[in-house]
Amino acid sequence: MNGLPKILARRDAAGRTELDIEVGEDNPWFAGHFPEMALLPGVVQIGWAAHFGHALHGLGPGVNTLEQVKFKRPIQPGARLTLTLKIDLAAGKLRYEYQDAEHSYSSGALQFEPSP
Repeated sequence: MNGLPKILARRDAAGRTELDIEVGEDNPWFAGHFPEMALLPGVVQIGWAAHFGHALHGLGPGVNTLEQVKFKRPIQPGARLTLTLKIDLAAGKLRYEYQDAEHSYSSGALQFEPSP
């Protein structure tokens, strides 16, 4: 996936990965969304969570359903956030949340297709 955030740090524990990320001001996903106040599209936030669930934990290859997706605050250029991934490999499910020390920006759950 093009336009991924820069990973600053990674922490793993049983069933959980935390990625400290930086969303660069020049990230191509900000282009045209929106000229007066750039923000990261929600579909990209979901796409990044799915990408890292697949790349780091072998979930996938695709997502069947989205559950409890909430966009609480806009993610703007230059944001430094933690993306928390809670993995249930047996169920093929991933819960994700983008947050910083003060706020939650978005969260949800992804149900992946079974691996072939």
